[in-house]
Amino acid sequence: MTTPAAPRVAGKRGRLRAEPVALRFLHEYARQPLPAPVYPVDVRGGIADDAWGMLGNGPDPACSLAPDGVGDCGFAGRQHARMAKAACYGETETWETSDQLVREYLVYDHGQDAGVSLPAVLRYWYRKGKIRGFAPVDHTDPAAVDAAMQAFKGVYAGVDLTGDADQLFEQGQPWTTANGEQPDPAEGHCIVKATAAGNGGNDGWVTWGAYQESTAGWTHACLTEAYVIITTEDEAAKIDMAALTADIEALGGTGATPEPEPQPAHPGLLRELAALARQAAAGAEADAERLLTFLHFHGL
Repeated sequence: MTTPAAPRVAGKRGRLRAEPVALRFLHEYARQPLPAPVYPVDVRGGIADDAWGMLGNGPDPACSLAPDGVGDCGFAGRQHARMAKAACYGETETWETSDQLVREYLVYDHGQDAGVSLPAVLRYWYRKGKIRGFAPVDHTDPAAVDAAMQAFKGVYAGVDLTGDADQLFEQGQPWTTANGEQPDPAEGHCIVKATAAGNGGNDGWVTWGAYQESTAGWTHACLTEAYVIITTEDEAAKIDMAALTADIEALGGTGATPEPEPQPAHPGLLRELAALARQAAAGAEADAERLLTFLHFHGL
């Protein structure tokens, strides 16, 4: 008997709009021109459509810190990109758990769960030594995006979702603008491009623990920024790392060894503290009301 597939559940957003990062495009750092995409491009490396992991970016039973999810799509996207690259190169890695990613995100966001600017968090990871580097891709050029995806085994992307994105995702239907929906700048999200059919066919992305297709029209309307995350597999043969790192460091900071960081308080403790604060505030308000009543009664 075949076990039915788990239902697809849409998750949280968490990408903030940002000014374009002051770096040259990826192809300007390449040692040789990137090969043109050979369609269909598929860099999932054999990972099953539902095997990517929510990683805290929505309802996630594996996440004890925030089982209802947080807006850590930028952090989930980093791991999804790493998963695709490792699968393509046949590498075995130990992945961060949902709790570890959510904790890292909350440290970065000072416990606010306010989302991330992709250029800012990429610079932060570079300074902390979590990535070797990054470079933007011209998101308005589909062939350039697909060539980068093919060469670097994934593209780390920022999109503005449409109003029906959750419904289409949960139904397993491609994202599209054919029904009149338009990208909403308030619905910023980070996803990883993993496939492209070319010739006007569908694109494919990883988000919310699953593989999701979109029409080429949706990609054209909704994709607003794109990057490759540089790893050791990419450095020597593909990228002029000296030029790239010089430009990244000119933005501020260096790729130094990460320093230990304080861990955020457990969300459960934060909720208890918030409840106690509300109780104290309510008690103080009641005391003030009794004092005012006393003074009024005595004509004061």
